[in-house]
Amino acid sequence: MVRQNNIRRVILFALRLAIIAPAVLVIWGLCLPAYAWFIGQCASMVLNIFGHGIERVVVDAEGLLNSKTKMGFVLGERMPTTPIALVVSNIATFVALVLATRRLGWRDRGWAVALGVAVLAASHVTHVVVFFAFAKGIQQHPQVPTAIAQIFISLPFLLWIALVFLGSYGNDGTDGIHERDGKGA
Repeated sequence: MVRQNNIRRVILFALRLAIIAPAVLVIWGLCLPAYAWFIGQCASMVLNIFGHGIERVVVDAEGLLNSKTKMGFVLGERMPTTPIALVVSNIATFVALVLATRRLGWRDRGWAVALGVAVLAASHVTHVVVFFAFAKGIQQHPQVPTAIAQIFISLPFLLWIALVFLGSYGNDGTDGIHERDGKGA
């Protein structure tokens, strides 16, 4: 009986995720150029502290749902760009996972999304800063981007587990591991 309930909960979660994820991806695609600009602004502030002389951030939104968006920095006559859409797509994955999880109330979902997006945004700024500041060294060691990509792929799932299943949001004395409303994942 318990096994059947667990299988049922997993199937229902997968169905909720299959319904929610496309909507989140469409909304994310529409927001992506503004988010890329924000990440570029934050990264340029950090890079300018270290003397890189970035004049402004440029975002070139392209592709279906902005899926080929590029971000660049204007440095005098130069304007190096990087495809940013795939780097920041893990936000949509994280948001869809949190929204598909039934164990959280709406307030707790909001907190989980806000905290998770803040962590992911910080990782995106760090990614842009590191890849821009150390571009020549990274070109000589192609395994570095591959290793970093693996972290970016797994980060939304790790955050989801940490914030939803291990986190404590409410003031009711319960933690994220125990079901609050009798509903599973």
